[in-house]
Amino acid sequence: MKSVWRGPKLSIASRGLVVLFPEPLNPKAVAVLTGNQMAPEKTATEALSAADLEEGTLVLAMTSREAAKVREDYPGASLVYTLGDFAGKPGDIEEPHGGTLAEYGACCEYIDLLVKLVVERLLRIREKQKASAGTT
Repeated sequence: MKSVWRGPKLSIASRGLVVLFPEPLNPKAVAVLTGNQMAPEKTATEALSAADLEEGTLVLAMTSREAAKVREDYPGASLVYTLGDFAGKPGDIEEPHGGTLAEYGACCEYIDLLVKLVVERLLRIREKQKASAGTT
């Protein structure tokens, strides 16, 4: 596997694959985030672009279909996984478009769990990199 962590900097961004023009974020998603003390930095959707995909950029998609679309549209993107696969919990995350606030909340809780697993994996990768750098 190619390195997914180079240096101490880590930045996180949310992008869409079908964004024809910026639209306001979904009010239910914002309400759930706000209720969990997580305020989005931006107020409108943004499309994924080649500029977002520097060498070594880790892309975590919600579904395998979205991951395949990223690989198809951006052949240089080598680190593309579903969030579940990278977290060790394979399977797609079904987005609750048009669902209830409770469905958005449940989705947020599951994503929160997966993100914690991703952070643990990234920390293990970083520790392995530090250990191998110290032995050479």
